[in-house]
Amino acid sequence: MSGHYPSEQALRFIRRYDILKAPIEDLRDFVIQEWEFQDWGTKVKGRRFELHTGGWSGNESIIAALERSSKGMFWFFCWVMSKRGGHFWFEIPIHMTRKHLKRYLAEKKTEEKA
Repeated sequence: MSGHYPSEQALRFIRRYDILKAPIEDLRDFVIQEWEFQDWGTKVKGRRFELHTGGWSGNESIIAALERSSKGMFWFFCWVMSKRGGHFWFEIPIHMTRKHLKRYLAEKKTEEKA
């Protein structure tokens, strides 16, 4: 990205993303795709990831959308800490990873059929 601000459609997608029905990794990957200064403003290591806004208002809009994502559920489950200056750390809970979500949804579907 270069001087790119996230569209209202992208911010709406982030706000409406349902982490209880879709993998959080997909939301994380979408956010990174929209992030300005990806090379130094993002870092992913397993279930942990960092976002650094660099003072860019577009990145700060993405953070605000994440705070409201899934009615605050993303922030509740994944936020680890933040520091003044636009630095944010997150961790996807093990039970909410893509692998575990698929298993949970399959089990739920089986129970509904019974």
